[in-house]
Amino acid sequence: MMQLRLTCYLLFSLLSFTNAFAQHTHGILTPGVTFPKDDSVLTDPPRMVTMSFRVDVRLLKLALYTAAEEWIDIGFQYDPNSMNHNFVYQIPFELPESNYYIARWSVTDERRLLNGEFKFAFGPGAIPPSETIAAQSSDLEEVLPSTGSYRTGINQ
Repeated sequence: MMQLRLTCYLLFSLLSFTNAFAQHTHGILTPGVTFPKDDSVLTDPPRMVTMSFRVDVRLLKLALYTAAEEWIDIGFQYDPNSMNHNFVYQIPFELPESNYYIARWSVTDERRLLNGEFKFAFGPGAIPPSETIAAQSSDLEEVLPSTGSYRTGINQ
């Protein structure tokens, strides 16, 4: 019985360590710092997009979109020979009008691939993207069957 408990304890410990290690390594590929910061509101339009990672990664994608999912060409070009932990891309032009902007990225460290995004807004009257998204109503329509009776909460 004691040997069974010890075996269960060791197995549980190994699984816990493996899970913790997997979560830790996944977090390594997420940016430690972005500019603009996720869900931020800036006074002025950003002149650059930056990302800093904890380890050297290969940046596969960096794309900027409006809230309406329109692509904004910031001149990103994939470089298969470049691995770094800091990336800076200039925005040398006026951004098109939008309630907020979405920066989407993909990186690899040769073993794992991770995709992510961060959102930001700017200008007078701008609100955090999360609030704009939450305030949007769904464009889905409720479709009810054409037959049958429906209860409205009043005894019929």
